[in-house]
Amino acid sequence: MTLQLHKASRLPYWPAWAVGIVLGWLAMVAAAQWLAWTMGQPMELCLFRRLTGLPCPTCGLTRGVLALFGGHAGAAWAYNPLALCVAILASAALLARATLGLGLRVELSGGERKAAGVLAAGLLLANWVYLIVCVG
Repeated sequence: MTLQLHKASRLPYWPAWAVGIVLGWLAMVAAAQWLAWTMGQPMELCLFRRLTGLPCPTCGLTRGVLALFGGHAGAAWAYNPLALCVAILASAALLARATLGLGLRVELSGGERKAAGVLAAGLLLANWVYLIVCVG
């Protein structure tokens, strides 16, 4: 495994599809928050949860980010630990790239890529079991 800090362009390239996904997610969160405030009850955004009654592997991410913005790190962690860690690391990487112009490049060999995939799948599965058992 090789880790490298490299000089990157100040602003990362943002593919149109990624911008669309982020803007769509932000619009859904804003609409749900507005509806929750006007109707006095929380809105359920997760289609998987609506259909199955079980939380999806990313359930709690929106609530966790909102709790983190509100200064409630413990509540944010309880909503979805893995998704919150990924969101914080991604935000830190984007912030470092935008402000310092530094990017982090991780190069993995074929075997290391397979091990990283197995580790990621295991973390996602463990997080999902946590969400089903503890958050429910």
